Parts: sequence; C-alpha cells; structure tokens
Amino acid sequence: MKILAREKTFANDDISGYVRIGEDELGRTTFVIVALLCCFSLACLLGYRSKQLGGALGGGLHYAQVLVASLFVLSIGFLVASAIVQCGLGLSTREICHSAISICIAFYGSVKVIMFSFLLERTHAIRARQLSRWRDPIWIVGMISIVFGFGTVAICGLIWSIFDVSKLDGRCRIGIPLKVTIPILVLDIVINISLTATFIYLLRPLLKFGGITNPAFPASRATRSIRRILRLRTEPLGMELCSTNRTFSKRFEVLLWRSMIGSVLIMLPTVGNVVAFYNLRGRELAWVCLTVCTLDITWGVCVIHWLTLGETSQEEDKRASGMSAQTLSAEQA
Repeated sequence: MKILAREKTFANDDISGYVRIGEDELGRTTFVIVALLCCFSLACLLGYRSKQLGGALGGGLHYAQVLVASLFVLSIGFLVASAIVQCGLGLSTREICHSAISICIAFYGSVKVIMFSFLLERTHAIRARQLSRWRDPIWIVGMISIVFGFGTVAICGLIWSIFDVSKLDGRCRIGIPLKVTIPILVLDIVINISLTATFIYLLRPLLKFGGITNPAFPASRATRSIRRILRLRTEPLGMELCSTNRTFSKRFEVLLWRSMIGSVLIMLPTVGNVVAFYNLRGRELAWVCLTVCTLDITWGVCVIHWLTLGETSQEEDKRASGMSAQTLSAEQA
C-alpha cells in the first residue's frame, strides 16, 4: 500500500530522482481565489437581474432573457466543474488532464454560442421583432454560422486536444494545437464584428433622421463621430422634440455606444487567451488555463449584463418596438 501511494504521488525523474505529481499550493490557491471572486460576482449580478425582473418571472421569460439566464447557469457550472478537477481531483493523472481540457472546450464553446446568439437576437429585435425568427434570413444565417462554426471548432478541439502530465515537473499541461487556435480567433472576431456592424447598419436611419439631429437636442460628439465614419448626412425632421423623444434619443445613443464598446470588450480576453496558447504552442499549465478560462467566461457574462443593464422586460419590449417603428418611418422618409 505504501508503494502504491508513493507511485501515485511521485514520478521517477532522471534528473532529480523524484518529482511531485499534481499542482502546487500556489496554483491551487490562485485558482481558488479567482474562482471565489468570479462566483461571488456572478451571484451578485444574478441576484440583481432577478430583482430587476421582478414580476416578469411569474409571467415567463422571453427568448433573450432565457439566453442571459443560460449564460449565468453555464458560467457557474464551469466554475463548479473546474473546481472539482483542480482542487478535488488534483490534476494528477493524464485522464484528469484530459477531463480538464474537455471541460474548458465544452463550456467555453457553449458560452460563446449563447453569447453571440444573444447579440443576434438584439439584431433581430431591431430589424423585425414582429417577424418569426425562422422567416428572418439574417437570424437564420447568423444562427447557422454561430452554431456550425463554434460547434465544428469545439469538436476539432476535443479531438485534437493536448493534455499530458510532464515527467520533468509532474505538472499537468493542456491546450489546443494551432490548427484549432487560429480558427477560434478568426471565427470569434468575424462573427463579433459582423453582428455589431449589422446592428449599427440597422440603426443608420435613426442616426441619419432621428430626433437626435434636432438643434434643440444636439447629438453628442461621439454620435457625430459615428456619422462621419459611416458618411451619413444629418437630415433634421423639422419637428420639435418632446421630452419622450429626448429620452428615447439619449437611450439610443447609450445603446449604440454600449454595443460598440461591448463588442470590443468581448473580444479582448479571447484574443489574449489565443495569443497565450500560440506563444506556448498549445501547452499551458492546467491551473493557468482553467483560471484564464474562468476569467474569460465571467468577463463575457459581465459584459452581456452591462449591455442590458437597467432594462426590465417591459422596457426592453418598448424600446425594441419603438426603435423598429422609428427605423421604419425613417427609411420610408
């Protein structure tokens, strides 16, 4: 029994004789601290969102709210699964290392699919809220691209995943090869930019004709910059803005800039994670990979929460319906 216990804890090393198998105290402690902070943050955001929805929970959630709730569930599920692998099982065998990279790929891919599905749903709500999703070509093409793209990359990542327990230091290293890393980065950037560009394009009539062009309520410098980038001529409607239109115009500007900033914020951790994998040739310490994935997923959920901050279900419906109507009126004008 003593021999078996020793073989499980130590591995033969030609240089130093014996090395300890598994993660050291620094790796476990760092992961635990990060995981607890992320879990606390997600719990606070989920509690805030539940309080914000209020009575809407009894009447059921619409599709976009279900997607946001699914993000929270998947994120917390990833934290639990990672904690079991890292702190419970200890990343001490090759099989456990394989489980660690599989958890990362499966949860990361699922979170990305739901996250971009939410951004696609926002585009659908602005473009054709009253139209069935299955009759909206943009929604159909977007969903096929998201599910097929990330699904294919995730399957390839699971098939060609890298996992091993080093005989030199006994540490578990996991990752994915460059032939999977590069497609992930390209797919993430292309879909993100495409959804954001489509969203802004659908709002062009409001940028061009909307009440925010009225001298009584001038557009902000930031919004004027967007007009210059899109080469739009401001064409005032020739009507005085009431307080309701002013409030709508202000919310429109906030929505526009949140969408653009959120698009960049979502891409940042993905780019950083992929660059790290590229530099390490797909062999990263398991506890580092799990910690970075935890931060990446939590960051994405926080960004989505920020994009929908301050809106209840009824307000979301009114805003989307109002924007759709004003967009249609502007296009007809």
